[in-house]
Amino acid sequence: MDITLVTATAAALGSLVGGGASITTTWITQRTQRIQSHAEWKLREREATYKQFITEASRLAVEALTHSLERPDQIMTLYGVLSCIRLMSGQEVVRQGEACCRRIIEQFGKPNLTTEQLGATVAGKEVGELDPLREFSKACRDELLQGA
Repeated sequence: MDITLVTATAAALGSLVGGGASITTTWITQRTQRIQSHAEWKLREREATYKQFITEASRLAVEALTHSLERPDQIMTLYGVLSCIRLMSGQEVVRQGEACCRRIIEQFGKPNLTTEQLGATVAGKEVGELDPLREFSKACRDELLQGA
């Protein structure tokens, strides 16, 4: 066998292996980056949905303390956001979201609080009774930390 043929074959195979390794490394790196990017997007999407739920539930919770439920459609926006949460979240977050909605609706059924009663509740450190979002927020935080 001719030494130049062996040398040329070795050089060609070396180039092929080196090029293949480079292509494989690039493909693996891009795939990993795409997976990480998608996971980050899903996390941000969940955070935005939780924020939307918390904003709407907070508004309704305050409304429930001082007013009666005049129009049932007021609560439907909250249930719409809860349905979005059902699509992307775990059972504990969904369960706490549903419990939060129930507490707000129950509060609408109770007598309205006066400013003095609200002040007494806050001064008596009974604010936890007025906060329908405490457990929901905790469940969201736990789920987001597990996903991070």
